Amino acid sequence: MAYGGYSYLELNYKPGKDDFVVLLWAKGTVNINNLAEAIAAESSVGTFTKIKTMNERIFKHYRAHVFEIIKTSEDSGFIKIAYPLEHFDQKNVIQFCASVMGNIYGLLEIEELYIMDISFPEKYQRQFKGPIGLEAIRKYVGTEKSRRPHCGTIVKPKVGLTPNEFADVAYKVLANGLDLVKDDENLVDQDFCKWRDRADLVNKAMNRAELETGEKKLYCCNISDSSIERMEKRLDYLHSHGLKLVMLDVFVLGMPATIHMVNMAHRYRMFTHAHRAGFAAVHRSGDGYSFGILEKFYRMFGLDQLHVGTGVGKMDGAPHTIRRFARLARDNEIKASIAEGGLEISKFDKSIAPMMPVASGGLHAGLTEGLFEIFGNDFTMQAGGGVHGHPKGSEAGAKALRAAADAIGEGITLEEKAKTSKELNEELKKFGYVKGYKVRRMLNFFDENADLFEMIVKKQGMSAIRMFDKTFDARGNVSEHHIISKKV
Repeated sequence: MAYGGYSYLELNYKPGKDDFVVLLWAKGTVNINNLAEAIAAESSVGTFTKIKTMNERIFKHYRAHVFEIIKTSEDSGFIKIAYPLEHFDQKNVIQFCASVMGNIYGLLEIEELYIMDISFPEKYQRQFKGPIGLEAIRKYVGTEKSRRPHCGTIVKPKVGLTPNEFADVAYKVLANGLDLVKDDENLVDQDFCKWRDRADLVNKAMNRAELETGEKKLYCCNISDSSIERMEKRLDYLHSHGLKLVMLDVFVLGMPATIHMVNMAHRYRMFTHAHRAGFAAVHRSGDGYSFGILEKFYRMFGLDQLHVGTGVGKMDGAPHTIRRFARLARDNEIKASIAEGGLEISKFDKSIAPMMPVASGGLHAGLTEGLFEIFGNDFTMQAGGGVHGHPKGSEAGAKALRAAADAIGEGITLEEKAKTSKELNEELKKFGYVKGYKVRRMLNFFDENADLFEMIVKKQGMSAIRMFDKTFDARGNVSEHHIISKKV
């Protein structure tokens, strides 16, 4: 049935190489076909009624095409919509978001609307420069041969330390094996820890640790601010003092500010580290969109390191979901199923370099093998409480985490490594140890039964995808902190 006098339903349409393709879940008060047409109309050229100003040229060249509907009930289902490249102000991502991810959420007919994935044409992607990238970070740190995971910490407590206290912790962990130390997302320029004082002291501490260890280190300094001018001044200051990495709270900053600051950082050949604080408000919502969509934008924009979840820590996300996010950060071609919440295939243009995925949130050294099964070797693992909560303190926690990272690079188990690292042994005794095969077994089971899970999703809808995320959650309910223990 036509919406507003025009039909957008074209089940024989084949998306072209320059089409955007959107996968979404919808449930409403009308038939799913009507819902699909309403969404396509509102996000492209239509309105609620037939209009005299519409003409054949507009409708032919700029409308959205509903080319597939997977019906789960009369009023719900999965919808695929193709949009022509010409519809969009191609240099302007805000116009794209306002079209495809905007007004449709307010339609009266909609009860649930979740955008699961978007495929971006490679022609569109080529306007972006992409990241400096994963390999450049490895080259700087000196791990391009060992291929071990990078390891870092967030100085804890999140806020409250003075600049001297913060820098003292930074020195201790960097001098004892960590590659990276970072501000937390809510630490910027508070009175108790002024930004410039902290940056100066941590830079000195980092330089001292580099001289003592012979290793290059990174300080992930948070410059996020509501003022573009203040962020620019901070970035200038860090560059003038030789720092190589800057942190941005990208979701709360918004896309325009993120793009501007990434471009400025890259002119200085500085790496950018993206914290995603706030993303879950849309990612976990019944009416929202997947983090995977944001991740594709962030990679095109050029962010070099991005928090993508852990699959085994304290934040939301099952192992198979986080594995897909890790692949979106690194790979040029990513295959998925609807049960994983994605389109069949996503491609990045060859000009868009890989990002370094970051695992952070509720981690400790005992989870390293599980992380390896999800991420492979190419990722940064960050442990805050897992470092500073070591029985012997932050220095021992740093040694434990580095030993765990080295074990992955050496191809041995944590149990073997703990025989030669007393700090790792103590860490495992406190926090527990999940053997990698437990997570691998879970991922293999998901993969081996992919056809069955896809069939279930196509019958039950979005609730089945959310159920899989809980069912295949490697953390289970083994502790009040939702962290895997040795009992798993």
